[in-house]
Amino acid sequence: MALWFAAWLAASAAAATSVVGVIDPPEWLAETGGAALIVLFAMALTRRCGGRVWLWAVLTAGFAAAVLVAQDRTLFSSAAVLVAILGAVLAVMATRPAETFGQVLREYIVALLVSISAALAVAGLNAPVASDRFNLVVLGVSLLVAIGLVWQLGAGLHGLGRRGFIMIVVGAVLIAGLLVYSRFLREYGSEALVNQIDDTVAWMNDRLGGVPRPVEVLVGFPVLIWGVSTRARRRQGWWMCAFAALGTATVATSLAAPTVQPEYAGWSLLYSAVLGLLFGLLVRRVDILFTGGGGQRVRRGDDVEEQRRPEPGRTEPLR
Repeated sequence: MALWFAAWLAASAAAATSVVGVIDPPEWLAETGGAALIVLFAMALTRRCGGRVWLWAVLTAGFAAAVLVAQDRTLFSSAAVLVAILGAVLAVMATRPAETFGQVLREYIVALLVSISAALAVAGLNAPVASDRFNLVVLGVSLLVAIGLVWQLGAGLHGLGRRGFIMIVVGAVLIAGLLVYSRFLREYGSEALVNQIDDTVAWMNDRLGGVPRPVEVLVGFPVLIWGVSTRARRRQGWWMCAFAALGTATVATSLAAPTVQPEYAGWSLLYSAVLGLLFGLLVRRVDILFTGGGGQRVRRGDDVEEQRRPEPGRTEPLR
């Protein structure tokens, strides 16, 4: 694990040379860092899910080598999608249950660091992608992969529970509302309203350096905090964490557009992280007030052992 961690730091630093002001870095350095992160993310995610680490390490290493040798635009685009998805899902799966504010903050930072390194890998690969379609593909596939993994960890739908079901319905409504409204606004919104929104965004960009992203603030980050807190007592917290992949995937795609400024992406992430943290802590507090943090059975005094639910360590398989 120490070797993996050192390799992750080195690969992230190499990929970061594409966005950080380094004097004349060789082009292959950032590409190699991004390709290496594909392998490292695949190894860590496979390890966490109890799969065959070396099998997937060999497969992804072969793909990464083919990308670097062939220098094909399609392969680079595929690699960018793959590393963003792996990083977004790993950022969620690498978290642990959290009871106190300090533990919640720690898991929040872990998820952010992993997803930021995925964003650096995407930037390092410098793939020729259409940012809108790229973002939608990464968000959609990341959510599906996270739900598939959680299905196994949560032992199917019977581990969902009432709160998990409500969260899925509310999350789906919020996501659909954000996507549909933004599309409707771009296509059919009045010119005055669109101009007002553009002016507001421009003002925030000029004054603050960035703009918070709604998917992160309203869905991705709050459910991550709610999920890791709930997992300390009930396994249904994993269902909440599945939707956190939307937030980490948004971070992973934040540097995909060739015209985006790293400073803008950084400030936007900072504002989104702070607002998402505050909103998530509020949701967590309301949940604890209504349920005592453990659900209906714990309020009745049943299943006392479930009030302190153990999970394997961060570097251990979850099943």
